[in-house]
Amino acid sequence: MKSLLAAIFLTAGFCLNVFSQTIGKTEAGFVDGKNPQMDKPIRMATYKDNAVLFVDFNNNAVRSVNHEGVVKTIFGSPDKKGYRDGFADEALFAGLHGVTYDKMNDIIYTVSASNNVICKTSNRDRKLFTETIAGNQKEKGFRDGPAKSALFNSLHQILLGEKGEIYVLDIGNKKVRMLKNGIVSTIAGVDSLSPLRTDFKYPIDMCFDGKDIVICDAGNFNIYRLKLNSEIIKLELDTKLEMPHGISSDNKGTLFIADMGSNKILKIESDKKVTVIEDANLNKPAAVLFDNNTLWIADLYNHQIKYKELKK
Repeated sequence: MKSLLAAIFLTAGFCLNVFSQTIGKTEAGFVDGKNPQMDKPIRMATYKDNAVLFVDFNNNAVRSVNHEGVVKTIFGSPDKKGYRDGFADEALFAGLHGVTYDKMNDIIYTVSASNNVICKTSNRDRKLFTETIAGNQKEKGFRDGPAKSALFNSLHQILLGEKGEIYVLDIGNKKVRMLKNGIVSTIAGVDSLSPLRTDFKYPIDMCFDGKDIVICDAGNFNIYRLKLNSEIIKLELDTKLEMPHGISSDNKGTLFIADMGSNKILKIESDKKVTVIEDANLNKPAAVLFDNNTLWIADLYNHQIKYKELKK
């Protein structure tokens, strides 16, 4: 861990010191513990025991990190690339690109951009077991309907709703889709098959903001607010984004953006005002996560996780 420059003070209620905690070496690798190595951490989610889950993309793994900087592999590894359901020592993964956690039932859900499936990993006989719950690894495309016959095209993020419904970003089809009660349906997208239509180009990350879902599009550099079963609107920001690749919310009116194109972390207030909150020593930041007054960053090309506590 190391310090990264002086403090930056914000005017919007949060006082944010630059990211004084940096976890991991800048050299890619696969090492757990207090001196870990990662290879392109790309997505994060709140986890149990005050830790955070993250997808370690090139290592085909889901791992956790805590405030002490300890990294632990939950499942997957560099030598487990492919596609196979099963217990953790035999399951294979590739193209992992999204993760979320069901705290009540202790289940990790993931999506794969290359296998085009939604999987869940849970305890079975006191061991972790991964199983596909939607999609077909042998065929990509677009098809709604029963989960196992549904088709996806490059899944990039996943969220768990309050009633157990699962939302996924299907980049290849430029849609937000939902898995509920074993059925996949389309929520929003670019064509007439989508109940809510918009101009998605490369919708790459999303998060809940209250009851809404906010989505960042790395292709047309926009942020969208999806009001479920109602409308989807494009935010009219006062500053142009360069490549928004990650998004998170404090659920109190502030959004955080990992802008990969500018190597900056931004905040958005009132769906309009954009402020830079960090632009030092970042190399293609891929994701942000606001969790319990802590802002986490997945710094993709530095192969590091960074965090800083935010205080009012």
